[in-house]
Amino acid sequence: MKAKNNSRKHSIPVINTGSVSLLMIFIVLCISMFAALSVSGALTEYRYSQKIAQHNQDYYTASDTAVKRLKDIDQLLHDIYLQDPEHYYDAVEKQLAMTASAETDFSSEEPSLSYEVPLGDAQALKVVLTLNPPGQMETGYYRITSWQEIPSSTWNGDDSLNLMTF
Repeated sequence: MKAKNNSRKHSIPVINTGSVSLLMIFIVLCISMFAALSVSGALTEYRYSQKIAQHNQDYYTASDTAVKRLKDIDQLLHDIYLQDPEHYYDAVEKQLAMTASAETDFSSEEPSLSYEVPLGDAQALKVVLTLNPPGQMETGYYRITSWQEIPSSTWNGDDSLNLMTF
């Protein structure tokens, strides 16, 4: 019987350290990969937030310039209306034609004028004002009908594919 007890002591399974090492290496690689992806995502978000911050700064600078130009136009319309309310549209058209700061359209029933303020490299802030008719100046000399960002250049996409070049 003693022989059987000795055989039991030697039949205890040995722990395989190779599989544990491979598991630990796999876990460390997974954690390292997730850390790298987290840093990459954080950098991408940081760059995007910097772009948004720059765009907002450019927009508010352009908006401030547009408001100053609007104030000048308002003063000009006020002065013209006080001088000659009967020929208001004609005087406004002549006065604004001399300045290159605004485009006018007096061909419709409600005349309008518009101007653009640069907003970064590829955009502009466009403001369109519709002039109120003489005698209806209780609410002001104009209504702002548009205040929007527009592209300042046209996009010329290249759709050609040079599959075979010789």
